[in-house]
Amino acid sequence: MVADTLAGRRILVTRPRHQAANLGRQIQIRGGIACLCPMLEIVPVESALSPNWWQGYDWLIFVSANAVRHAVAAGLRSPLSRLAAIGRATAATMEKNGLQVACQVPPPYTSESLLALPSFQQVKGCRILIVRGVGGRPKLATVLKECGAQVSLAELYRRLPPSPEMVGKLRACVQKGVDAVLVSSAQVLTNLQQAAGDLAETIHRLPLIVPSDRVAGIAGKAGFSDVTTAASAMDSEMLAALEKRLGKSSK
Repeated sequence: MVADTLAGRRILVTRPRHQAANLGRQIQIRGGIACLCPMLEIVPVESALSPNWWQGYDWLIFVSANAVRHAVAAGLRSPLSRLAAIGRATAATMEKNGLQVACQVPPPYTSESLLALPSFQQVKGCRILIVRGVGGRPKLATVLKECGAQVSLAELYRRLPPSPEMVGKLRACVQKGVDAVLVSSAQVLTNLQQAAGDLAETIHRLPLIVPSDRVAGIAGKAGFSDVTTAASAMDSEMLAALEKRLGKSSK
């Protein structure tokens, strides 16, 4: 039985809508009040992919759980390539969809972590497909190309800012009172601050739970003064960090 570790606490959940539902339920199970205000919308990109767009590569690198979901939706089936996952949530989503993970990037689960692995330092002549969203960080592709790899991109989804209605909901939640904020990525953090407007100073003082040291660093530079870094972006580890920060833990 789960203890009421978040009893009466109002938690602002900013993840994209399709990823927020389970996290909200877990907060409610622990006695908390989940304020679901997605600060990022994920939508598929309409592109003319070939029927077997994933074939012919030595490696497929998935940069996020969203990349996996959209790849499967775009027809990905039993690739012969080796598969790499950046992030524990990414690896878990791959396994859930029957995709065998050949390389799971170690902490802190970033592109830099992958590039430090021996398998990706000797890639001359390798054909690599990076599966990501439109406008993702360029470093991974750039460094792999510099190492002699033939790099292609499959940009399968687009990130959109929150709607005006969602911005209004966010402001109402903050004005009513919030005990902590959960943020899953740097883009979500940026959108949160923009949506908060004149309430940004209020949000900066709230306990903030983030999934990585990279996002924690960005939050600190943005003015957040109470930042806790979870072990990863997975719901269970974001919740564990939240409970620890609020001074309670599950029995």
